[in-house]
Amino acid sequence: MATRNDTPMGLDRINAVFVWWGLSGTDSVGKLNGQFKRFQAFTSDLQKAYGETYSAQISSLFGANERIGRLLLELVQCRRPQDVIAAESSVMAAILDEASLQTKTWLELSQKVQEYYATVARETADEIRQQVNKATDAERNTKSS
Repeated sequence: MATRNDTPMGLDRINAVFVWWGLSGTDSVGKLNGQFKRFQAFTSDLQKAYGETYSAQISSLFGANERIGRLLLELVQCRRPQDVIAAESSVMAAILDEASLQTKTWLELSQKVQEYYATVARETADEIRQQVNKATDAERNTKSS
């Protein structure tokens, strides 16, 4: 179990690794904190999207169960063949409506997840592009000196 006294030692080790790699410790820790915050926001967004989808699925399922239960009671009470066919059609329509709602909910979730991943990939690519530009500029400055 980690104590408060273990944390600085852990950061010192991370800083030592950054220095060994030739990176400045304070700049690298800031970048690392930025990456952690970005990852935390990403996972929070995903968790929220999954929670909303779960809630929508449960709500839809309860509504469909109630609707189908009422329709099955109507089916049992039918006296004429036309009424049986109408009641069966209503049950099938309810089942198809539920399937359609579930498909729509899963489609919305997949679109949200795709947007989240695209955003993370775009941000990471921008960061890499900036690092490459800085390194290229530093190299040009070194050669011109």
